[in-house]
Amino acid sequence: MGGAVALVLLLGGGTVWALQGSGSDSKGKAAGTAAPPPAAGGGSAAASAPASAGASPSDSAGASPSAGAGAAAEAKALDALLARGESAKAPIGSAVAKVASCPAKAEIDSAAQVFDDGATQRDTLLGDLAKLDLHDLPGGADAAVLLKSAWQQSGDIDRAYAAWARTVSSQGCSGSTAPNTADRKRANDLNPQATQSKRDFVAKWNAIASTYGLTERTWDRI
Repeated sequence: MGGAVALVLLLGGGTVWALQGSGSDSKGKAAGTAAPPPAAGGGSAAASAPASAGASPSDSAGASPSAGAGAAAEAKALDALLARGESAKAPIGSAVAKVASCPAKAEIDSAAQVFDDGATQRDTLLGDLAKLDLHDLPGGADAAVLLKSAWQQSGDIDRAYAAWARTVSSQGCSGSTAPNTADRKRANDLNPQATQSKRDFVAKWNAIASTYGLTERTWDRI
């Protein structure tokens, strides 16, 4: 009887030990298989990490420098060219009046040289205008087209007046008035076209000048 009781106690202790061991193992398994909480926004932590790491200052700032400084420099270059053209502008109007009054031959020849100088100046300015890079300057390309037309037409006018003056110098005048040749007519016909081109250019230029703090101009200074 005493042996039977001892056997039951022995078996019961083993059962209790087994149950305790099984309980800790199941808890460990439950802890080991628990899924991590989802990341904010519905994605996993692994998926969201590269997205935040991928942003860099260069992505937001852009690789190329701002065009603002380039535009200002181009506006200043065009302003400098306009100042050169203004300071070198030949006195065409007074030379026309001189030839029309039919003075002495030497004075007519002097006026013809003024016209030649004016045409040469326009040609030089046109060459320098073609070298300007205005691709960063808002409205710069359109303004350059108008300025090119104005200077080309002015150069053609100067050449036509020069040819007229030389005709007057060689043929003389009838009375006190110089003859109205085909060259003078051509110059007179081109004058309103050149004036309009200058007005159109000045409208473009003054908007640019106002933006960049440069000198605004009137059409008769072009």
